[in-house]
Amino acid sequence: MNFDLDESQQELRTFALELAGRTEDRYWQAVDEEYRFPAEFWNSLTEQGLLGIALPEEFGGLGKGLLDLTVAVEGVAEGGGGMEAGSLFLGGPVFGGCLLDRHGTREQQEKYLPGLVAGEMWAGAFTEPESGSNITRIRTKATLDGDRYLVNGQKVYISLVRQAKHIVVMARTRPYDSEHRTRGISLLLGDLPDEGVSAHPFKKLGNHFMDTNAVYFTDYAIPAGNVVGEEGNAWGPLYDVLNPERIILAAAAIGTGNLCIRKAVEFALDRKPWGKPIGAYQGLQFPLAKARVALETAKLKVYEAAWLYDQKRDCGIAAAMAKFAAAHAALDAADWAIQVYGGAGYVSESGIERHWRNLRLYRLSPVSDEMTLNYLAQHDLRLPRSY
Repeated sequence: MNFDLDESQQELRTFALELAGRTEDRYWQAVDEEYRFPAEFWNSLTEQGLLGIALPEEFGGLGKGLLDLTVAVEGVAEGGGGMEAGSLFLGGPVFGGCLLDRHGTREQQEKYLPGLVAGEMWAGAFTEPESGSNITRIRTKATLDGDRYLVNGQKVYISLVRQAKHIVVMARTRPYDSEHRTRGISLLLGDLPDEGVSAHPFKKLGNHFMDTNAVYFTDYAIPAGNVVGEEGNAWGPLYDVLNPERIILAAAAIGTGNLCIRKAVEFALDRKPWGKPIGAYQGLQFPLAKARVALETAKLKVYEAAWLYDQKRDCGIAAAMAKFAAAHAALDAADWAIQVYGGAGYVSESGIERHWRNLRLYRLSPVSDEMTLNYLAQHDLRLPRSY
């Protein structure tokens, strides 16, 4: 085994850290308080070519892999951007890039990938209010009407719809078959904005930088040629989106957790209410050290999952473990950072409470802790299916 990043990956990490460091914390605080999209930082990612890291050079990308993208995501999060900067990479490189790179037709790739690299935002519409994690029971339908599909239905907790130029919709193109539950589901690629799509944003605990919506489709027309992969057989393409989604969010969480530890250490060295730094006391040293251990351990699984994906090997179990471990490790790091700051950590000016709020989501999303453990119990431990 070789645990070293190669030269280009080290350069990517260094550059990502430096790029995020150009943006002061008060910028992210303002984004949070104003509930607005960080367009300036998105433009920086676009200008520096980071959205195309894992895409072929012929479409404007850098021709690298998901592991390289993971390294960059971790860097922008740790460099100061936190989950806000790291999770932005879902809105294009994952929802559009991973999907089309592996499963798009040549025509789809030529049409959409250059725009993605140039900064066009993507959204993914998978989850529904009734079915939740039970994807096989989705109700959104896409009915073939000549040379187009008409999509009707509702999705929930769909982010970045306001900024998105394109949206990947999971819908039934054939009736539900109880004996073949996963059949008849397709992925369709549509353009936005469109009068057939209405989005209604939620107010949330955190992640104020991205809109999260209930989305309604009413005769939303998508060209028949915009089915990605095989019609009625979305399972393979879907998991080549969902697994990278878990990996990228885990990388962003690792970076955010280490950002919180760095800020806590800086504060603990500066704060001297009894004449010496509070960082000299083991009551704060030990939990911060334990948090670092958990983050560094989780990072190994994140990198392994990304490497497996790049090798086109099954990365489902590794991605699930990586997301679970990273979400818990990062949230614990943010919680201890608040504790180190004391009362100062509870107020917004510290920036720490924002990281805690943003990280709390990832014990629920993109799949809950409980469903993750169900999956691991069944597929890794080979225990009976429990749901």
